[in-house]
Amino acid sequence: MTTRIVLAAALCAAGLSLQACGKTDDGASQKTVGKIGGVAGDLTGNEKLQREGKKDEVIGGVKETVQDAKEAVGAATK
Repeated sequence: MTTRIVLAAALCAAGLSLQACGKTDDGASQKTVGKIGGVAGDLTGNEKLQREGKKDEVIGGVKETVQDAKEAVGAATK
């Protein structure tokens, strides 16, 4: 159990450092932060952290899709 708590703390620290650097503007970064939060929630049994992680993963995926669509439209109109 102690190992799980240490791993969860390390994962949360990694996610927080990404957020503190403002690196969650793009979809891939937000998906990563969400994945980290979700895994930390799984390790600790924290359902709220699991839900927030999943939400960030989904929002990050949507952002990636929108960015891909914008790039495709931009390439098609050149």
